[in-house]
Amino acid sequence: MKFKKYVFVIFMSTIINSAIAETNEVTIVQFSEREQGIEPYSVRYMVAEDLLRIDDNSDDGDFILYDDKKRIIYSVNHDDSTVLIIQHKDWKLPDFAFPRNVSWKVLEGAPEINNKPVYSYWLSAGKTVCSEAQVAKGFLMRESAMLKRYKQTLSAGQVEAIVATPEEMRTPCLLIDQVYNIGSVYENGFPLQQWHLNGLQRVMSSYKTDEKVSAQLFKLPENYKRYSMGDNLSFGERE
Repeated sequence: MKFKKYVFVIFMSTIINSAIAETNEVTIVQFSEREQGIEPYSVRYMVAEDLLRIDDNSDDGDFILYDDKKRIIYSVNHDDSTVLIIQHKDWKLPDFAFPRNVSWKVLEGAPEINNKPVYSYWLSAGKTVCSEAQVAKGFLMRESAMLKRYKQTLSAGQVEAIVATPEEMRTPCLLIDQVYNIGSVYENGFPLQQWHLNGLQRVMSSYKTDEKVSAQLFKLPENYKRYSMGDNLSFGERE
């Protein structure tokens, strides 16, 4: 009888340890986003130790996975069974023909977030405000640091792609807010609200820390076609 109990304890311990190993502890941040001509939609950010997943609040839908150790972004599309890969490459801000300005100011009258003051942030090209944000200074700094590196890696792909964009479409705000984006909005804290000149708006609706989710959410699908920007992709083939 003692032997059976001993075997049962080992069996249950194995199950529990397996379950623990198959989860990731994450910070979950929910946003409501709006674009011109489109109804507001939900976006979920899940920040693990060295991984970031961005999706539409669905475990089964398309998603973006960022590997912070490798500095690689994977954009997964289930309809096409493809994974777009953007690898980080070092890039520098060019010498723009216009002033690039970043401004910070305490937002008077705003309630503190976790005893952290809220600041207004502006990114401007000359006198044109390209993006604006309300940022809780010192709030979710680990998550902010990873999102900054994610933005820099995303911009590495945009820097490569900009060569195919006609000169007349390379507006100052496109260049500093979409292409050469160094993630300055994440330097001092976490953005609670963001507005962009192109019409994109993002508002944080909730957040949770130390949440446990399935590790499968941070795994890439097998047998999907993988490609990088500029590749001549044939959807009839699989790697």
